[in-house]
Amino acid sequence: MITRYKFNKQDIKNIICIRQVWGQEVSSEETELYYYHIIDVLNRKWQTIGYNVSDAIRVFQNGCDDKWTYIIEQAPYNPDLTTNDLINMLSITSDASDTRNAIQIILNTVERRNAFVNRMVNVNEESTLVLLGAMQEQYLTYNQLSDKEFMKLYTANPVNALTVYFLEPVDIIAFWEWETAGGTCEKAIQYKLEKPLMTLIQAIERAEDETSLSFL
Repeated sequence: MITRYKFNKQDIKNIICIRQVWGQEVSSEETELYYYHIIDVLNRKWQTIGYNVSDAIRVFQNGCDDKWTYIIEQAPYNPDLTTNDLINMLSITSDASDTRNAIQIILNTVERRNAFVNRMVNVNEESTLVLLGAMQEQYLTYNQLSDKEFMKLYTANPVNALTVYFLEPVDIIAFWEWETAGGTCEKAIQYKLEKPLMTLIQAIERAEDETSLSFL
């Protein structure tokens, strides 16, 4: 059974027929399989098969299978790739606000955006969210914002600093809850040192508990 995340729901920029799969002799064109090369919307080159262009596109849309349909050339590094570029290329609608926010927050450098393109395989909503979650966990665990940079950002704009530090959406209300709970720049650093994957909600709850205990 093909799960939904396997489907390849992306635009195709170019498709060309390469050669016959088995080098058949002259026969009915409808029974001859051909290799096709596809350039997808992320500028990656794929190889797939089909009896004709329409069939090759259908096979491509069924997703990577490591035998007939797979990436043969990754997209070149794009130093100008923006989050809006990614959102448009992946056809993420305005209704998918969680996905749009995650792209803008987690992929907050051009290096991360290019890494996302390099790690993506099938393009669909489920695969996009799974990859974003994996990259968020990786960055929080191994590539956390330095303490010095976080403190600098916190002084200038605490809402933005917490967003970048926790890699999740933070608005002014969430910041007020954090501040009211006794949250500080130093506490955020301490919590993240002990538990890199801690969310802001968890941090607020811990700060509230510590504040309550201090009055006992």
